[in-house]
Amino acid sequence: MVKKVFLLLFLSSFVTACGQNSSHAVAFSTPETYRLKPGELILAASEDDIPPIMAEEDIFVPADLDDLEIVIGLFIGGKTRAYPVRLLSLHEVINDRVGKQAIAVTWCPLCYTAIVYNRVVDGNELTFGASGYLLHNNLVLIDHQTETLWSQLLGQGIKGAYSKERLEIIPSTLTTWRIWKEAYPETRVLSPEALGHKDEIKDPYAGYYTSGISGLSGPANQDTLLAGKSLVLGVVMGGVSKAYPLEVIRDLGLIQDQLENLSLLILSVDNQQTIRVYQRFVQDRVLTFQPSADQGLIIDDQTGTLWDIQSRIALQGELKGRQLERLASPLVFWFAWSSFYPETVVFTAP
Repeated sequence: MVKKVFLLLFLSSFVTACGQNSSHAVAFSTPETYRLKPGELILAASEDDIPPIMAEEDIFVPADLDDLEIVIGLFIGGKTRAYPVRLLSLHEVINDRVGKQAIAVTWCPLCYTAIVYNRVVDGNELTFGASGYLLHNNLVLIDHQTETLWSQLLGQGIKGAYSKERLEIIPSTLTTWRIWKEAYPETRVLSPEALGHKDEIKDPYAGYYTSGISGLSGPANQDTLLAGKSLVLGVVMGGVSKAYPLEVIRDLGLIQDQLENLSLLILSVDNQQTIRVYQRFVQDRVLTFQPSADQGLIIDDQTGTLWDIQSRIALQGELKGRQLERLASPLVFWFAWSSFYPETVVFTAP
């Protein structure tokens, strides 16, 4: 019970796709290219030790999981999927296809980071697995077609034929099964039984989440500004990075910030268990928002337009029918984020 309660403290999404079926999110806003330094890659396992899942439609079934089960939820082209994190902890990568979209669902248990990527790069469809390497304690992916190594957190090729190339993020939600099924009751769930698991699967990293250990090799950056396993929402714009502590987001409920030319709106909803990130630039102007008297709605100060948080659509007012642009920024343990971005700024409440 203690472990479940602990995990609930970390329930949130770096991007939510609830009720959405629109264009993909802006991923990391074209940050500077990461250049791998000698000795930075740490070999933690062999590639065969962590087999990826090559998903087929028949391994997804209607399911009634425990309400507190943590899942990565996807909504693409009218289809919904849920991937239990305890299963992902054994495989770390799932190559799937939802509708016409080829995706890689990736999970780094050491950094508590879930990111879903488009598997098509430069017109070529790739399949991915865990390479066995770590970069700053973060999962390093390998594609089977070119054997390029990719940083999961950066979404960038770091060694090989696709070095410096970037993967496109697909919107997803990290949350509990209860919250996800309330929004999408027809969701099909990745079935452990269909994959050949006969016994109940327990997350092998459950003890790690509650421990004082940060990563396998310890943090590269010994920054003590935040606790090592504090979850932060990481945002990068060009060469500038910023971390928004999850606790601060939940305390404020609504954050409006500016990072270079990126105008951010960060919302904590679903009883503080989901984080939604949007751009405030709409129709050639930067909007500012405040909560509406009606739950689930916000109103902009410039036009008085009423916006639905879940669909991000303007319901009534001057901007009726307009839609806020969704932004993709990862949730990640602070020790990992600060290792990749040692100069990162940390947001503090006004």
